[in-house]
Amino acid sequence: MEEESRKSNEKKETPAAGWEMIYCSLVLIIVALFAMLVSYSTIKEDKIANFQQREESITEDRKLDKGNNILKLSKDISEDQGEFAEPAIKSLWKYLRKAGLNESVNIKKIEKGFIVIFGSNVLFPSGVAEINKEAYPCLDEMIKIARNNPFSVRVEGHTDNVPIATSEFPSNWELSTTRAVNILRYLLEKGELSADRLAAVGFSQYHPVASNDVSEGRRENRRVEFYFEL
Repeated sequence: MEEESRKSNEKKETPAAGWEMIYCSLVLIIVALFAMLVSYSTIKEDKIANFQQREESITEDRKLDKGNNILKLSKDISEDQGEFAEPAIKSLWKYLRKAGLNESVNIKKIEKGFIVIFGSNVLFPSGVAEINKEAYPCLDEMIKIARNNPFSVRVEGHTDNVPIATSEFPSNWELSTTRAVNILRYLLEKGELSADRLAAVGFSQYHPVASNDVSEGRRENRRVEFYFEL
């Protein structure tokens, strides 16, 4: 009887042991699943962080490229050129304002330096190639800039399309070229600048910046340009 009773008790305990195993297995599965979720979440965060870092790096590179393009396309100048161009431009503008010529003279930055554009009748009377004596101080200022900086200087003469046809100037070619050469001679003789840094050219009426059909446009086209370039 006792043996039968013991066997009966063992049979009754078996289901309890099986339930414990099932419970333990379920707990292990839940822990493993939780660990996988945590691991996946960490990997995902790392990927997001890396992606954000790459995006920030790409964005920053694009900003730098954009800045470099702006410098190359316009006004804007390389560091070596800007080192000379910026102070020269500031100094020249200061002089022009003081002389009351800031409305008659314009300055434009270019890739290799800058251009100083003298409007109609600032340097020469109409139809004449002899330099106005009143313009000497302006040319002396050009000389200072050339002396203090390593620029080469090119002088360009331009006219409107109104024919001149005089004994001295058969056409606007001769007038524009003679004006440019006379300025070059002034820079050479008065400024004692090196000849290999200077050039003069006349373009007659063939490089207009405005319409020659109206008087205002013709006035803009009658000009002398100084190219200060490295």
